[in-house]
Amino acid sequence: MTAPPRGGEAIFGRPLLERLLASCERVGIKRFFIQATAEEREQLARSMGRFAGRPEVRVVDSFEELLNGPNRIDPSAPCLALNGNLVISSWFLNRIVAEGEHQGGRVTTMLSADPERAGSIAIGPVAEFVRAGVAAGTSARTASCLPFALNGRPEDREEAEMRLACSLKQETAATDAFLARHLDRNLSWRISVRLARIRGVTANLVTVANTAVGLLCGWMFASPSYWVRMAAAILFLVSITVDGVDGEIARLTMTESKFGGMLDKVTDNVVHVAIFAGIFVGCYRTSGSAAYLYLIPVVLIGFSLCAIATYRAFRVHGADAEEWISRVDRTSGRDFAYLLVLLAAVNRLNYFAWGVAFGTYVFAFGLMWLTQYRWGRAETGAGPNSAPAEEL
Repeated sequence: MTAPPRGGEAIFGRPLLERLLASCERVGIKRFFIQATAEEREQLARSMGRFAGRPEVRVVDSFEELLNGPNRIDPSAPCLALNGNLVISSWFLNRIVAEGEHQGGRVTTMLSADPERAGSIAIGPVAEFVRAGVAAGTSARTASCLPFALNGRPEDREEAEMRLACSLKQETAATDAFLARHLDRNLSWRISVRLARIRGVTANLVTVANTAVGLLCGWMFASPSYWVRMAAAILFLVSITVDGVDGEIARLTMTESKFGGMLDKVTDNVVHVAIFAGIFVGCYRTSGSAAYLYLIPVVLIGFSLCAIATYRAFRVHGADAEEWISRVDRTSGRDFAYLLVLLAAVNRLNYFAWGVAFGTYVFAFGLMWLTQYRWGRAETGAGPNSAPAEEL
């Protein structure tokens, strides 16, 4: 890449250049080459963040060094060339790299979505970029949303952050359930973009706060009062929408972690148990039937079986494993929150209690059977590996 003049400008609290390098690293790029003048190098080091001083990041005077210098690289090696003050997500960059792998030795270029089209991303053999420049390329097309280049306008940074947040809907479309994709995400990304700009607000903090709201909903569902249970259903629906915010903030600020992902999964399950238990207790208190109390251990066992079935399903390998996992994610989503609002409105939460008590077993055993079937069809051995791209 050529050294971005605005590489030190912060996007969600992280320098633009550091974001670019981190995004490229996440899509599998192993080596980085940045063309910069002597005057630019001091500013460059401050903009790299955690990449400063790392051996895989080299600053060069000219890209000619890549073909003619002592550490020259294979001219036919795949290369991702970035030009301009680009703002882009790892997910979007991964799509561009995947498309480029099917172009053979051709160079393809995507122009940035800003009015000036001042930035570009191109992929192709290293030699093509060295001979014709970083912006070289054929089959050029213009992006519709990302990447977006910062060109000095006061509103550029805010526009770039809004585009990053809006693109989260595309990132999660494959795994979100229907209502979550079309309703929840349209609201959650707008909340996320505002919270991500506030210093001190972290994804884990949002997870903990939302868990507290979920537990409160479970306590409210245990009430015999119609209006309290109605309020619980509405509040839980709000909580479901906010549930996506923690992950969105983590992606926007590039602070994803295994701990954060595990915390989110564990707290979601804790909230589910609290919600189901609260509904059963509420049904018992309104009807006086002890059958609802006996349903609590029944649904806990069923819920545990669902967790085991989902874990096994995520371990399926094969050519279409990604699509399979996306389907599992969609079917195990939390769209049932909308059904809860409807049933609470007509005062029929007891229907949900009986349905979930035995529906968990149907889901668990059905998923186990499908997983076992797919395991039998799963392909053995790894697919062809593509060489990781260099980056200019």
